[in-house]
Amino acid sequence: MINLLLLANRSDFNAELGGLAEYLSESGQICAEISNVTERLRDLSGWQVLMLAGLDKALTPEQEAGLQAFVRGGGGLITLGEIGERWQANSALSQLTGAGAGQRTPITEIIARLAPGDLPLTRRLEPSFSIVDSFYRLESLPEDATSVLQTGWHFATYPLAYTRPFGRGRVFYSSLGASPSALRQPDFRHLLYRAVNYAAGIEEKQAIKVAMIGYGAIGFEHGEAISHVPGLEYYAVCDRNPARLQEAQKAFPGIQIFTDLNDIAANPEINLVIVSTPPNTHAAVALQMLEAGKHVVVEKPFCMTMAEADQMIETAKKNKLALTVYQNRRWDADFLAIRSAIEAGTIGEVFHLETFIGGFSHPCDYWHSDEAISGGVFYDWGSHYLDWVFNLMPGKVSQVRASSHKRVWHDVTNSDMARVQIRFEDGQEAEFIHSDIAAALKPKWYILGTQGAIVGHWRNESVKTRRWSGDLIEENLAPSEALPDVYLHRRAAEGQINEEKLALPRPPAFAFHRNLADHLLSGEKLAVLPVSSRRNIAVMEAAKYSAAHDSALVQLDV
Repeated sequence: MINLLLLANRSDFNAELGGLAEYLSESGQICAEISNVTERLRDLSGWQVLMLAGLDKALTPEQEAGLQAFVRGGGGLITLGEIGERWQANSALSQLTGAGAGQRTPITEIIARLAPGDLPLTRRLEPSFSIVDSFYRLESLPEDATSVLQTGWHFATYPLAYTRPFGRGRVFYSSLGASPSALRQPDFRHLLYRAVNYAAGIEEKQAIKVAMIGYGAIGFEHGEAISHVPGLEYYAVCDRNPARLQEAQKAFPGIQIFTDLNDIAANPEINLVIVSTPPNTHAAVALQMLEAGKHVVVEKPFCMTMAEADQMIETAKKNKLALTVYQNRRWDADFLAIRSAIEAGTIGEVFHLETFIGGFSHPCDYWHSDEAISGGVFYDWGSHYLDWVFNLMPGKVSQVRASSHKRVWHDVTNSDMARVQIRFEDGQEAEFIHSDIAAALKPKWYILGTQGAIVGHWRNESVKTRRWSGDLIEENLAPSEALPDVYLHRRAAEGQINEEKLALPRPPAFAFHRNLADHLLSGEKLAVLPVSSRRNIAVMEAAKYSAAHDSALVQLDV
């Protein structure tokens, strides 16, 4: 645990520093305290890292001496905003940061870019981000400094952040952070988390060796991500099908192949496994690997029952191992746009949400269509859609009611159509429908708020190519293979309804796997906590029971 003291005495920084301290503490690796008493600089014993931001008074000689002694003796210092250049004439801060002559810019949008080079401090961070702030245009970088973040200004490149040693301690200087609102920028916050670890002298651990258990349709996707994320190493694939093992080796030369789970469990080189076997085996395989001391990623659905989920979570906790679920669609562009609009209060308080997936086509003949193996349609697309619902409506679920139909596709055991209705403790309601007998599609998203609505319409898209003869070949895509058009509807003061098409953001590359590596190597908070996936399973299990018992109302408390 890193003990961090955030020191500021400007009142306009109070709220933002509170939010930053909460963010830094979420991982459980940092214990952050905020103070406005600069006199504490005289004695910093008990603290590992000091972060200075928003100071409006020069330090006394005694405070300067205490600060220098702290860093020289092995403490970590982080300075934000104007701190580094504020008292250059005679301040200890000038010696600590090494910030020389320069000039501060006005507040404007700044494009911050990671400095070139493979720096452990910036591995897996976004290569660039925009931030509204000002920065100090240093005329030169200190000789012993390593640039971390930089930007362009008037056709020249300037450092925004750098690191340097001081005695036995470490200093992280950032001229960003002069504007309190800049401390809310997610990418800057992420960098500051890394800065705290750096200042505390914590080095990134060795690369995590990953084994894939079950190399199905998703195996290549995981392999590509692992190969592109620093700190993860694609080490092995385990599958009973020789053809799949050959396919994996062809795509990722150098990986080891296994046919027996016990060999994976017994291999001390393997740190992390991805369980991509059929859903009805997820719990058993994950539990075996957790007991063998491996971190575990489980493909969705997490498992089949809440009892299994509880056992997996308890086993991971007992063995102090990471357990998460590959909820990769949390980074879909339409969901990101909708979540951003809702969090900004654009449509007020959300009270009603409907989601839909489907069409009128024959289900596949793979295990996805076998309810005994897959869990049925509630567990298939429902794993994604319910995860979306609970991220947009995080309140406690109190009731679940569901129904299903078996009318057309009798060669598979899944229902042709299923609907689950969810009621929350505070009165919000949500509905999810998956139908393979829907000749007309409902919108993907239909969300009502107290000040407006969001609707996501499916798009009719096709892939067009030519035959050797030049004739057109047109292949229609399934609705799920194209992003929807998302519209925001808001009521104006005069009563009319204005419609605006939402621009969809560019999703971050390999976001799940980058976060996974950040957690295992740097102690950062997991994006997908197993308790959130447990909630999905609780609702799926309740929906399956309700549908099998004439739409019985199931009471929940999750």
